[in-house]
Amino acid sequence: MDFYLLIQPLIAKLEDGHTDIKPPIHLYNQSNPAVLPYIIKLSPSKPYIISSQYSLPLSKQLPDGAEIISINNVPARKIVNDIINLNTGETRAFRADFGANYFDFYLQSLYKTNGTYRISYLHNNRKKDVIIKGIPQQEFSKLLKHYNDSASNTPSPENVYYSLKLLPEIKTALFDFRSFEDLDRFNVFIDSAFAVIKKNEIKNIIIDIRKNSGGDSDIGDEFIQYLAKTPFRQYDKVIEKHSRLLKERLLDHRIGKILTKEDSIFLNKSEGLLDTEVYEDIPLKNTPFRFDGNVYVLTSSYTFSSAADFAQCIKHYKLGKIIGEETGGLIVSYGDIVTSHLPHTQLVFTISSKLYYNIGADKNNWNGVNPDLKIPADKAMDYALKLIHFIPNH
Repeated sequence: MDFYLLIQPLIAKLEDGHTDIKPPIHLYNQSNPAVLPYIIKLSPSKPYIISSQYSLPLSKQLPDGAEIISINNVPARKIVNDIINLNTGETRAFRADFGANYFDFYLQSLYKTNGTYRISYLHNNRKKDVIIKGIPQQEFSKLLKHYNDSASNTPSPENVYYSLKLLPEIKTALFDFRSFEDLDRFNVFIDSAFAVIKKNEIKNIIIDIRKNSGGDSDIGDEFIQYLAKTPFRQYDKVIEKHSRLLKERLLDHRIGKILTKEDSIFLNKSEGLLDTEVYEDIPLKNTPFRFDGNVYVLTSSYTFSSAADFAQCIKHYKLGKIIGEETGGLIVSYGDIVTSHLPHTQLVFTISSKLYYNIGADKNNWNGVNPDLKIPADKAMDYALKLIHFIPNH
């Protein structure tokens, strides 16, 4: 833990969200630590910390939307800057947003809160002080799962990366798209989803990637097949650096399989060599379910990696409107990680192996996907629904 807290700020200065040392969360979780039963939003600019309570009969001491000024006498600005310095990413907003996922871990690791939180906050222009006792993590997880299951009347499935919900009264489909994971499962999901969309004569699609940090870009290609009108590509080119770790990754993926001619050529290349690959358009597949209505993609500063690439492709080919915040993932960015362990601490680390140029980007585009309609992320869904309500003959 001490080594992680020392080395991670150095890694973070690379400003590459794919080059990272993973925090030793397992050590923290072993003690069943107490946690704050609140959703926390972090920002690199004021207001730095905003809280909103879960809809649970647990702690009601912090009102929704309270601006936290300090925790255990540590100013909110320092807390956020310390957390940003322990997270990697191309933008400070992404690093703050991502760090909020492990807020209790950072409070304990940095400030030894030990489950007691003396909080000063502002709400309705009034300053108040409270002392909140945390809830043991395992107990809180059970309470949260029980509440979610009760609210939906069905148990929460594991690893739900994507789901579809219909709003037939406004001929709209909502894709809740949390991660670009499990290509085989996604291919089954997306084909059946667009079959349902066609059957129900849906005219509008909202794709929510506000909490999507990426994954397999092939999933983006498969999704875009149902939206594109012409052949397309997500990337113009990629520069790849060959390394021992990259070769080891290939061999791991080929265990029990015969190496192809391309694999052998790759393995024989010198380590340190840089190769440039130029991408070609992907032909359109024959599908009876191609969508021809209105598409809205919701983004935030948390939208990263393959999720940002997907948004850029939608924007470049004018397949839909991007609504929300500039993505945390850039349209020129590093990626395609190799993974290993440090020899003494056994901390897991990842390193980028490629530099990607998204479709429509040049070497100077070190920025995220800029939305067509710039809206705070938490208001993007309501804004999209209002747009749909005002579309004639939807």
